[in-house]
Amino acid sequence: MRLALEREQELRTLKTRFFSMVSHEFRTPLSTVLAAAQLLDSSPGAWANPEKRDRNLRRIQDSVKNMVQLLDDILTINRAETGKLEFNPQWLDLEKFCSHFVEEMQLSAGARHTLNFACHAQNNGQNTGACVDEKLLRSILANLLSNAIKYSSGGGQIQCSVTFEKESVQLMICDRGLGIPTEDQKQLFEPFSRGKNVRHLPGTGLGLVVVKKCVDLHGGTIEIASEVGRGTTVTILLPKI
Repeated sequence: MRLALEREQELRTLKTRFFSMVSHEFRTPLSTVLAAAQLLDSSPGAWANPEKRDRNLRRIQDSVKNMVQLLDDILTINRAETGKLEFNPQWLDLEKFCSHFVEEMQLSAGARHTLNFACHAQNNGQNTGACVDEKLLRSILANLLSNAIKYSSGGGQIQCSVTFEKESVQLMICDRGLGIPTEDQKQLFEPFSRGKNVRHLPGTGLGLVVVKKCVDLHGGTIEIASEVGRGTTVTILLPKI
């Protein structure tokens, strides 16, 4: 009975944190959308000035993307917890897929960040494919690269590599950003958990939870090495088949 009461209290606390986080995370982008839309509506000059028009339209688009990402993360976690997250592995050329995805992320990252991609195979001419769920892999890369960009607020290089081993594939994302305090690394995969040194930056604490769920469905592993002020390296191992 005591354990049941403790579990109920944990769930109540988690639910309170969830609603608090969601209300906060939606309020900020919605306020941005409203302000930008009102400016465009009330100021004819904002439409006539290409720079002002594009800036406000970008704000609206970015805010909507952030809200969609938040909803996607919540739905992914909920489906995983209830056993309803679909897993449809198919043979995929990882070198081609990851290379194109990094190029897409570079466009949104801007000029301050440089995203580099490398592919390593044990033997020249080795097949660079694996049996993975493309949708879940996209979610893994999107969350990890977004984190690397966000927490390297000063800019710099971000490395993404794929290494093909005999029976597995290693994905590695490395940045030289803020890093994660040692005491916070124990809660990395807990919902809404964020490092004390990044709370001034927007974020939900759901990204790594989503990544872990997607990696687990593949039967893979994830390791995170981080040092404050020196950056973070995330290493994922996925079975080829």
